[in-house]
Amino acid sequence: MMSKDHEGKAYPSFRLKPRRELVRKYWQSLGEDPDSALLPLTYLIFLRGAAHGVDLFADLDIPRELALHGGQRYEWFSPIAVDDELEVSVRVERIAEKASKAGPLWFADVSYEYRLVRNGEVALREITRLIKRSPK
Repeated sequence: MMSKDHEGKAYPSFRLKPRRELVRKYWQSLGEDPDSALLPLTYLIFLRGAAHGVDLFADLDIPRELALHGGQRYEWFSPIAVDDELEVSVRVERIAEKASKAGPLWFADVSYEYRLVRNGEVALREITRLIKRSPK
């Protein structure tokens, strides 16, 4: 069950490397130069950590049929190149419960910090809000 006990949970960091062919397709879908050396700003949303032991839906007890995406906020510090490797840290920042007519809603704010492996600098911080609805 989602609870305030999850607040502050930090996951072991993991490394990611963008896949050039996917970056190319992403740029093409935006109508931009597919050979750009930089990542599109929202590319990293597709590289979530489920394959690296960060399964937020399971850990926070959010069945997919009850899940809502509450938005994201990005803070960019440095461009990320296609060839960059990233060290990713994930932390559950805040858990809140709010009453609604349909029953309780749970809100989880999760932060992702992406550091460039080559120099250790933070390139991006992202906050994602996940919402768990009550069963109908």
